[in-house]
Parts: sequence; C-alpha cells; structure tokens
Amino acid sequence: MTLTEARDQLRSDLLAVAAAVLPGEEGLVVHDPGPVDPGALFDGRGPATICTITVETGDPARTDAAAEYVETAANALRSAGWQVDVPPVESGHHRVAAHREGFDVAVHAFDSDWRVTLTGQTPEL
Repeated sequence: MTLTEARDQLRSDLLAVAAAVLPGEEGLVVHDPGPVDPGALFDGRGPATICTITVETGDPARTDAAAEYVETAANALRSAGWQVDVPPVESGHHRVAAHREGFDVAVHAFDSDWRVTLTGQTPEL
C-alpha cells in the first residue's frame, strides 16, 4: 500500500464512522495536511512517512450526547474490524482508541460539548 492509498483509506474510514455517529450528516474534515515525516525538521530533508487526519461531527443542539456518540463510534469501528479499547470516562471525557493493520484512531467527546472528534494516523510507510 502506498502512503496516498493509506491516506485515502484512513479518510474514508473516519468519514464512515462519522456518518455512523450522526446518520444523515457528513463529517467535516478539519485537519488533513497530507503526508509528513514526523521525525524530520521542517526543511524537507526527510521523506513523507505518515498522514494524520481529523474529522468532527455532532449536532449543535445536543450537548448531552458525548457518551452516545463515542459508543456509536466504538461499535462502528468494531464492526469494520478495528480492535477497540474504551477507557473509563474521566472528568466528562469519553474516548475510544482503535487499531487495525497499523492504522490508529482516537475518538474524543466531552460532556456539555456537541462535537465528537475522530483523529486517525496511517502506519509509517
């Protein structure tokens, strides 16, 4: 798999989970800078090796849905073959960590906030 293919797959997966969290709505890609080399200085010396993408979704009229959103995201990831870990809620912070074939996804939502954030990273290629 090329880095571009991995990036496209990750973006598609994140948008699919966002659509499961809030059916009928499209997730919004809020961060997708393209391939980067996380270990290189910003002078262009190193080859691009990973991509990180963040997608947000949620209903601004619902500030009580953090637990529901995160549970739905966890179920969507599980059904797509991801290994999912759901840590205990801490101070109103609901989250999920998921892994599949070198890809990583983190889902975050907070009580009293309408958003759920899904951030994913490709494997280093």
